[in-house]
This record gives sequence, structure tokens and C-alpha cells, in this order.
Amino acid sequence: MNKGTITVFLSLVLTLVLSLISACIEGARVAAIRSRIEMVSDMGLYSVFAEYNRELLKSYDLYYIDTSYGKGKPSLENTREHFKSYVSYNLDPSKGQLSFFDVDMLKLKCSGVSLDAPSYATDNAGRVFKRQAIRSVKDRFGINILNSVKNNLSTYKAGDFENDRADKQIEKIQKKMDSLDWEGAKNPVSGVLDKRDGIIDLIMNRQRNISEKSFELNSVASHRKLNEGIGLVKPAEDPDSFTNELLFDEYLMWKCGNFRKLIGHEDMSYEIEYILNGKNTDKANLRETINKLFIVHLAKDVAAVMSDGAKKEECKSVALVISSLLLLPELEEVLTEFFLLSWGFAEAVVDVRTLLNGGRVSLIKTGDDFNIKNLAGCLAFMTMKGRSAEESQGGLSYEDHLRIFLALQNKSEKVMRSIDVIELYMRTREGNSSFKMDSCLEYVQSELTVKSGFGYEYSIRREFAYEPVIE
Repeated sequence: MNKGTITVFLSLVLTLVLSLISACIEGARVAAIRSRIEMVSDMGLYSVFAEYNRELLKSYDLYYIDTSYGKGKPSLENTREHFKSYVSYNLDPSKGQLSFFDVDMLKLKCSGVSLDAPSYATDNAGRVFKRQAIRSVKDRFGINILNSVKNNLSTYKAGDFENDRADKQIEKIQKKMDSLDWEGAKNPVSGVLDKRDGIIDLIMNRQRNISEKSFELNSVASHRKLNEGIGLVKPAEDPDSFTNELLFDEYLMWKCGNFRKLIGHEDMSYEIEYILNGKNTDKANLRETINKLFIVHLAKDVAAVMSDGAKKEECKSVALVISSLLLLPELEEVLTEFFLLSWGFAEAVVDVRTLLNGGRVSLIKTGDDFNIKNLAGCLAFMTMKGRSAEESQGGLSYEDHLRIFLALQNKSEKVMRSIDVIELYMRTREGNSSFKMDSCLEYVQSELTVKSGFGYEYSIRREFAYEPVIE
């Protein structure tokens, strides 16, 4: 046998070995490609979702991608382009750089990128936003903050304070007094108990300047056609549950201003009052809120006066004297009811003034809790400013009443008006002049297609969100 020669058998063996080695190398290449595109896809999504709106996080503790990116028209296509640029760079990080030593064993190029199934903040009547807001409150305060709110709400519902008994009593007495024969004389109390026009002037009594700010309703989310996504994605819990609803109310009280807590919003000062009433001027929203406060306390105070034996006797004595002087004995009963209602009316006015001054008012009043101690004091109620915070320790504050009103408000209406407030505020921040919550992205699905210079093509699909996705 000559030196330097190999047998046929060894040639066959080497062929098999080389084939095995080549197959292993190619298998490793395929595995590396799959691993690489998974990493590239995840890195691209992480990079995209790292572009959340900083001002929105700073002001409202919310994570959203503003698909307008602070300029131009909001569109999911803008986000797709960002994702594509991150993917392309991560597939070839040395792109555009001169290098003599890099060897690309994979030769991957992005051949297709798509984003679909977006979930926007305003989807499901704003419940996507609501879920994030609730989580923010839980993370910051926990749920123990609801204990006092639940107690106040239970007391309020048990007291049936929003009924119309006081108004019906007023109308009944007015009709009685107008039906009496005054023998040509004018009814001395005609019109006194008519519907309360100008309630804001009566209550405020020029104690404090009222904001004159206003805005265009058709510019906000609750009054325009919205960009729609797929809605709330796999929620871990119901954002409309009783506890979560109260937590959302606490989020609003935390992040939004009101008459007692101004936060420097350029388009509106009374944000909670807007959420409750939906008017486009601060004055109108404050007037509606004062009306609600007055109705609650009018019913409460009238009931308290009428159940107080001493107060009833005092009103009856005065009514007896007046009816005797007028020679109208039938007037005694009507005047007694009128004086009792007037007492409750005056007390309610002072109660609302107390709330606006930062004081507290009890929902259930006893004799010692009354601001007006006798019937004669009703004549001076116009000059009474109400108690200050230092003078009234028990009871509910103005903010406590707002919490109760929020808890009783229509859920969808409340959420969409909250979004209005955020939009208006954000548009006053630098770089956010065209901000819209219906272009704010929370969840999206992606598909990345990659081609290799070695003839392979792979696709990978992913989903990503700021909120945990339940599998």
C-alpha cells in the first residue's frame, strides 16, 4: 500500500462525518435564527413601549404610547415605523459602520412588520383608562382609603337625602297661601319660595371670585367620534365593581382639582365639578354642584327642623300672633309650616356656605348642630358666612360630598368626562398640543417576518401591554 492514500471506506466515513458536522452547523444556525428573531422582536416591543408619554405619567400616573409622538397626526402606522426601525437596527447593529472583522453567520433582514389589535385608552367607554387609574391608586394608597368613603355613602343612602320632599312641601305651602283670601292685600310671602334662580349668587354672597374659564365641548373625547381598538384585553378583575368604582373616584379626587383645591389647569379650574355636571364653563359647573349640595341639605335641614319639638312650638307661636293680627285664624297652620320650611331653607344656605369655606357639615343634625338657633336668626342668614374648618370638626367636607356625588354618578359618563379633563390639561403641556386619549396605546399585537441570506424565512407573533395580560 502506497503512503498518502486512503481507503474507500475511510472516504465514505469522512463524507458521513462531514455531512453530520454540516447538519449540526446548519441546525445551530436555524436555532440561532429563531432565538435571534425572538430576542429582536421582544427588544423592539420593549423599545416601543418605553416611548410612553412622559408628561402623562408625571401628571396622571398613566402609561400610554401617544401614537402622534407629540407631532403630526396620531396613527398606529407611526408606532409600526418605530417598531420596524428598532427591529432593523437590532438585526444589524453594525449597519452603517465600517468593520473588517465582523462575520454575520445569520445574515438576517427584516422583510415585514405589522402591528394590529390595538387597545386604546378610550375603548369600552374609557374602561381601558379606568383600569390603569384604579391600579395607580392601589399602588399608591392601597384599598384602606375606602373605609370612610363607604361609611359616608351608606349614611347618605340610608338618609334618602336626594328625595324631593322639601320641594313638594314648598310648592304645597305656596299654593295654600296663594289660595287664601287676602281681601285685596298682597300675599306677604308670595314668590319667596319660588324656584331658586341664581342659587350661586345666593350661596356665594360675593365671598369669593368665581372662575370664568371655558372651553369648546366638541374638542373633547366625550363629544367627538373616537378612534377605536379591540377594547379591554383580558382584565384580571371587573373595573366596574363596587370597590373599583370607589377606587376610581379616589383617583379623580387625587388627580383632579375642584373649587376647594385648584391645581392650575388652564382651561378649567373646577375639574371634579365638570366631571359631575358636564358644562363647558367653570361657573355653570359650580352652580350645578351648589344646587346638588343645596337640595341635599335643604331636605335634611327641613326634616330636622320639623322633627324638633321646640322649634315647632316657636314657629307655631309666631304664626299664631301674625294670624291673629291679620284676623285670619286659618293662616296659623300654613304660616307654621312656612316658618319651619324657611328655617330649613336658611339653615341649608349656611350649610353650603360652610362647605365652600372649607368647613364640615353633618348629614344628620341635632339641635346643637344648627347654625341658626332661633326663628329670628332666619332674618340674618344672608349675612352669615358659615363655619370655617376650625369651627366645624365633625361631619363631611366639601370633598366628601363630591365623593358621594361621584359614587352615585353614571359610570360611563364619569369616565369619559375624566378623559376630557386629561385631554384639555395635556394640550397645555409643551409638545402635546394635539394630544388625544383615543390615540393612546396600551396593548398591541405584532408580527415580525425575517429572511436569512441562507434561504430561510421565519415569522414570529407577539403581544405586549402595560397591564398584565392574563393567559
